[in-house]
Amino acid sequence: MRGESHLLVSILITLPTSMVLFNLLPSESFNAIIYLLGGVMIGSLLPDVDASDAKVMHGYWKPIGLFGKYLFYKPMTWVLRSRSESFQEQHRGYLHSLIGCLLAAVFFAIPIGVIFLVSIFLWTVSIELASLIWYLWIGLPFGFLMHLFEDSFTKSGVRWFFPRGKAYSGQTRTGKRSEYNLTSAFFILYGLMTIFVWMQPASYELLLGTILGSILLLGVLYAVNPIISKLSQ
Repeated sequence: MRGESHLLVSILITLPTSMVLFNLLPSESFNAIIYLLGGVMIGSLLPDVDASDAKVMHGYWKPIGLFGKYLFYKPMTWVLRSRSESFQEQHRGYLHSLIGCLLAAVFFAIPIGVIFLVSIFLWTVSIELASLIWYLWIGLPFGFLMHLFEDSFTKSGVRWFFPRGKAYSGQTRTGKRSEYNLTSAFFILYGLMTIFVWMQPASYELLLGTILGSILLLGVLYAVNPIISKLSQ
């Protein structure tokens, strides 16, 4: 998928749950949700730092892309390659896998922790306000996983258990009509779901149901993806 599609679809998938949290939590928690969604957005682009033409390597996202590429991806590739020749520099390599998501979550805890400590001790920011940065870190692996799910809809697919296991793929072609039609399907279905949960009384039961419903809807879209792709021809 193209970077724009990753951003939009990742936000759409998390939007219904975010709406329930917004209604369920106190009003001051709004900032926490914004940070959480910010982390999802960053995570949804991070797996593509191994591709020079990716959206995360250009425009407003370029600083994040350069940071992820040269301070995370390349050093991590060197370490992993010293242990196994399977971990080479390649697009949709280990970054497009569960091990890539785990490594990203562990690695980015370091700069987030540094920002947290600097905010408290040098910038004299309150602990409550400085703690918001950790919501950015929580959202990052969720966005990363969303990226993997979304690329699993494409013909190239994703090898979730890289370097072992098969690649899970679909019929969507990146940059073609099938991608735009799939993105539109996400927009319609998750948009309707967001409106529905927004109109319901907030409760933890609704939160659980929304999370499960979002996962189920993702599976449904994956199942009907061949039909969407065929209609796109």
